[in-house]
Amino acid sequence: MALTRLLDLTGDFNAVTNPSVRIDISGWDWIVVQLVQPTGTVTFSATNDAGAIEGVTDGNATSSLNYLSVQGTDLTSGTSVTTSGASSLTRFGVIGKFFRLSASGAITAGKVLVYLFKIS
Repeated sequence: MALTRLLDLTGDFNAVTNPSVRIDISGWDWIVVQLVQPTGTVTFSATNDAGAIEGVTDGNATSSLNYLSVQGTDLTSGTSVTTSGASSLTRFGVIGKFFRLSASGAITAGKVLVYLFKIS
């Protein structure tokens, strides 16, 4: 049996000039990112750093920092990728506590969907 959750991040991604959407992926085994017609290049990155301040906060996706580029598998070609500039499906295994989709400059996407999987 598997647990799944679909996140539609399109509005959050398209809402700012330099898009950067961060999500907590802890507890999930796989994620699949679907981009539909992005007008620029989207970078995939991850971190374990929640931005916690000892004795004040445990941190969260919003305060997370120190992201590093991560490789996923483009499901249409089977190749390893760290970015995508076209409509794509990209799968990532367990890669960190937080995941970020980001871009430089003003880009938009028709859809930004993240499908989370937990095998139980």
